[in-house]
Amino acid sequence: MFAPQVASQPPSSRDSPRLCPQLTRSELEGRQLLGSEPPVFTPSLHRSLRKDHEEAGAGAAARQAAIFFRPRTSILDYTELMCQGSDHMRGLVTCFWTVVGAYLVSLLFAHYERSGEIMSRGLAGVIFSRAADLMISDLALVASTAAVVPMVHLLWVGGAWRLPALLDPRHQGRGRLVQAAFEVAWLAAWYVWLGTRGWPWAQRCFFSLHTVVNWMKVHSYLSSNRRLACALRDVAYLRAQRKRQSDSADSADSAANDAETDAEIDALDAMLCPYTTRFPANLTLANYAMFQLSPALVYELEYPRTERIRWSYMAEKLVGTAGIFVVFYVVVAHLVIPHLERMPETGVFVATLHLMGPMATCWLLFFFITFDSIANGFAELTRFADRRFYDDWWNARGLDEFSRKWNRPVHMFLARHIYMPVRESWHPGHPRKHPRVDDAHAPRQSSATVLSRLRQGVPPAIAAMAATFFFSSIMHEVTVVMACQRWNHAPLFFFQMMQIPLIICSEKLPWLKEQQALRNWAFWLAMVTFQPFLLCLYTYQAFANSSSSQSLDVIVAGGAVNAMVAANATKVS
Repeated sequence: MFAPQVASQPPSSRDSPRLCPQLTRSELEGRQLLGSEPPVFTPSLHRSLRKDHEEAGAGAAARQAAIFFRPRTSILDYTELMCQGSDHMRGLVTCFWTVVGAYLVSLLFAHYERSGEIMSRGLAGVIFSRAADLMISDLALVASTAAVVPMVHLLWVGGAWRLPALLDPRHQGRGRLVQAAFEVAWLAAWYVWLGTRGWPWAQRCFFSLHTVVNWMKVHSYLSSNRRLACALRDVAYLRAQRKRQSDSADSADSAANDAETDAEIDALDAMLCPYTTRFPANLTLANYAMFQLSPALVYELEYPRTERIRWSYMAEKLVGTAGIFVVFYVVVAHLVIPHLERMPETGVFVATLHLMGPMATCWLLFFFITFDSIANGFAELTRFADRRFYDDWWNARGLDEFSRKWNRPVHMFLARHIYMPVRESWHPGHPRKHPRVDDAHAPRQSSATVLSRLRQGVPPAIAAMAATFFFSSIMHEVTVVMACQRWNHAPLFFFQMMQIPLIICSEKLPWLKEQQALRNWAFWLAMVTFQPFLLCLYTYQAFANSSSSQSLDVIVAGGAVNAMVAANATKVS
């Protein structure tokens, strides 16, 4: 599944990822003809294939394939910064972790002075309770996603597992309906399972997030392979059409038609076999297992791959994950939870003011543990060479730019499977059926509807952006609701959707568009204040109920004590 690839600027250190030599497409084809080692996937081949797609004008399929992977390192990866001798961010990263370490020592010492213990152990009981149950459920969750491999074989590819004339992937309506039914059923089943386990909040948060991540992998695998199955049938259709034209037309017309058809077949063939693996040879459990382990949410036939695994780098990321988790634990246990417990008495506003600093720290720690330690660790384990899991989100001038740079795997998923399809299909004259599906089996054209009127008045870019934000907001809200096990009138959904008019205003107002520093300050102010505010809104009722139950216990206990005192007084008298 993965093929070695070279970086455009190879790292200077011996310990950085070693990548195989760069080859052009002609050299790769020559090596295939000579029967030598499997060719490597290189940046020059990447550019060649992209140019072929653009020249072929393959429409939506070409634009969907415009998301490329290539060997890159993470911007703040401390090991790579040290190995490559980069002076741009190295000192800042060193300063950040030094300050975090000093902050940790101060917190632990202050807690020791107050309570006589080094670290609060109350949160540990919540995190590690029912750990075996959570681990077994999570393994079952991951294993259940492997059902997509036989599903693609049965529905769209054919061969030994073919069900008789079940479905043509080029029927967009029926194909998407079957896929959506499977995905919704899978997601609902695991959410029901989460709701019946009775886990503490820490386990619910982890499982709900991992469920969404695995759903994204399932959706990308099914959508990408359905698109490839369409291309496979298109190639067969074009070859049969070329044969019919050659038999019926004269020599001049036949040569012109054959040349045009051959060019289209070559473009589709590049999609079916971009590097070394040809669809449907990729439909194996081993191929899917590698995709499941890789830190990518967009499925490709092949990814850039490093030459070897650096076990010292893996050990460093493992130790880094444990260290960041300890800091995260101390901040949450000593600075976040105490203020949330007092929130029913102090109020949401006061709790938000107290939590601005701790929540900003937790946010940064979550970023490092997810995208620097865990993602890079799995990338090294699978020899995944594209380590661009984030961009310079700290320079963002708005929440839209932040959403693109903060979490690139999710951004690429939304761009591939939400933004690009909506933008392509939003044009008023967009065809509703695949051009190579027989008219007898084609879906009927619907009459003018509200959606068709919207297509005439709303630009495709705005519609695609709105659909992407709507989908992202729904998924965020569902994840939070499942983690909290209560619905709090969707403030997160509301604030995320409010980004759309803010983005449009920032682009339409020339004065605001030029205020880069002001927009960056506004972004940081929003991130520092709104995160603790949303946390307080979503957890207020839970802590209020907990406080009420504790107060009731105190009242009952006090009443029992008074009754015992009165009874004893009566006996004495």
